[in-house]
Formats: sequence, C-alpha cells, structure tokens
Amino acid sequence: MKTRFLKTLAIMIMLGIVLVACEDRNEELQEEQLLEQEIQDTPTEDAKYLNEVSGISVEVAKIQKDGHQYQFIALGEEDEMIVLESLYGVSAKNQDESLHSINRSPFDLFVSLTASAVAVPERIAKTAEGSELQLSGRAIEKSGAVVEFLDPNYVTPSITAKACTDVGSTNFRNWYCWGSPVVSTPSDIRFCDSGLWTSLTRSSYYGGDWKELDDTQTYTNVVCGTTRLQFYAWENTASWPFSDWKWVLKYQVDLPNGIWYYYYYTSTNTERQVKRTRPYNSGSFRAGTRFF
Repeated sequence: MKTRFLKTLAIMIMLGIVLVACEDRNEELQEEQLLEQEIQDTPTEDAKYLNEVSGISVEVAKIQKDGHQYQFIALGEEDEMIVLESLYGVSAKNQDESLHSINRSPFDLFVSLTASAVAVPERIAKTAEGSELQLSGRAIEKSGAVVEFLDPNYVTPSITAKACTDVGSTNFRNWYCWGSPVVSTPSDIRFCDSGLWTSLTRSSYYGGDWKELDDTQTYTNVVCGTTRLQFYAWENTASWPFSDWKWVLKYQVDLPNGIWYYYYYTSTNTERQVKRTRPYNSGSFRAGTRFF
C-alpha cells in the first residue's frame, strides 16, 4: 500500500511539473506573439494598402453661411467625422481663408453656426469634448435626417469658378501653411507643399519615428484638373489574437478646381497617411497637411 501511494505521489508530482512547464511555455508563446505583434505594429516600406473605403460615409448636416459652406460627414459607426469647408460667391472669388480651426470639435463648430434652439444631429453630438454638450443646452436630433441651413444666395462654384484656380506658391505658403517657416513637433506634424504637385504622400512620421496621432487637417488648392484626396489609417485587419496590419482607406474624395479644406476627426490614435493623386492625369495641386 505504501509503495502504491509513493508511486501515485510520484506520478502526481510529474504531472504537476509537466503542467507547470506547459503553462510556462504557453506564457512564453503569448509573450512572443505580443512581441511579434508590436514589431509588426509599425508601418514598413512594403506595407499593403486597402484601397476600398473601409466603412460607410453619410452627410448629416450642411450649413451655408457668409460665403462658407460646411458639410459634416459621419464615417463608420463611432465618432469619426469629416468636416468639409468650401467657398462660394464673393468668398470664393476672393479666395478667403478657412474660418474653422481643427482645434474645435465638429460639435463646437455646429453650435457656433446655428441658433440655440437647433437640435444637434446625434453623430455630431458624439464629437462633443468634455462637457460641451451639457453646457450647450442643446437637444439631440436622432431621426437621422440631414440638417440643412442653406443660403438663398448660394451659387454652385463650378458655375462661377475660373478655368484654373491658383493662389500661387507664396500666397499658399503664407495663407495655408500655419506660419512660415513651418515648425513641427512629435505631436503636431506639419507639411507645407506650396509648389505644384501631381502626386504626394504625407505621413505622421517625425524625427525618424512613426507617431500615433488622431486628427488630420488638409488644405488643397487644385490648379485645374482633378485631385484625389485619401485619408489612411494604420490598422490591424485581423481578429484578435491574430495580426495583419495594413493601411486602411478611411475616406476618399475627388476634388475639382478650387480651394478645399478637409478636417478629419477621430478619437483613435494610430499612424496616419494622406495621399493626393491625379486620377485622370490632368492638372496639379498645392497642399498643406497636418497630423496631431
């Protein structure tokens, strides 16, 4: 009986050792997986691009006021949003500067453009920062209907626009490049490409390292032809615990001749990229790009 007990005890000890060894090995494998994922988490030169827009985009509001048109475009299902500011009438003729600032949330912009009795579309309300929503006293519009305040004097830019709109290199640098010379920091990366371009990619890369940032601000002067503007985010396209990192196309638009202000808002921090190309090989553009 004593011998059998000792054998049983020995077997149990051996099983315990094996189980502990297996647990240790599993932990090592998990650590190796996490380390490998961290290594792959950084964009590489041969990184793949997903060139189909990753989610739906829906216009939730349009406001025309004092020669500036603002379009609020919701992306996906969370709090991502594009704000497009374009010019019309005398403002377009005079090539006015943007009245909006990327430092203001889409919610703050909407509130500043509308009367206090106007309810805020639910998707715009999601972009409110801190206590902005509560302090505003605004109701939330949940019907999903597009909120529009249109200027009866609005004239479609294509009707009045010149054959080619070119503000010139010096004016672009002075008006659309956040000061001269352009100064960047790790948390505020700025590019002023005031020359004439036919293809351009700018990234949230600074000081030899990729930076994980959220919001993006772009100014584009399309000089004749059409310029395609694309916003990319570096994302894991596989389900956990697997990883398959790619450049994911979040939003794309083809811009005709003119001056265009696009602001991309999100609360997600990751590496980012903005591409500008000519889909029809015509015209050129000047560009200002800011990641922060």
